[in-house]
Amino acid sequence: MGLIMSRKRLAVVLASAPVLVAYFWLRLGGATVEPSVIPCEDIVRGCRHGDLEIRTMTTPTVMQAFELRVLLPEAESVQASFDMRDMQMGLNRYRLQQQPDGSWRAMVTLPVCVSRSSDWVMTLDIKRPTPPLKAQYALEFSVQP
Repeated sequence: MGLIMSRKRLAVVLASAPVLVAYFWLRLGGATVEPSVIPCEDIVRGCRHGDLEIRTMTTPTVMQAFELRVLLPEAESVQASFDMRDMQMGLNRYRLQQQPDGSWRAMVTLPVCVSRSSDWVMTLDIKRPTPPLKAQYALEFSVQP
């Protein structure tokens, strides 16, 4: 009896595995896409890539909140994540909120790096209603220590 139950459980697990893999594949967005790199000399003055504009309202400083603004007319959602150029800095992901003027806004606070590095990479994940449905952009910038 125990062997029959074990085989039934094994059959259920094996049958549900493809469904679980497909669910997580779709949930996580499918294959990884290399982000488009946006050159940015001065994030306060703003950086552009086509109709996408990214800027901060003040010079980013570690451990002090600064306002991040993204303007992209057809965006449905915008998320920004932050890491050091060559180092993971934990979970620093922000969901920007759409403003009445159509821009997207978040108050961001970056942690202090023990190596005293000030070079950050912001990755924007943008969902759109028209193809391409998802886009990812990377932007390098420096902060004040």
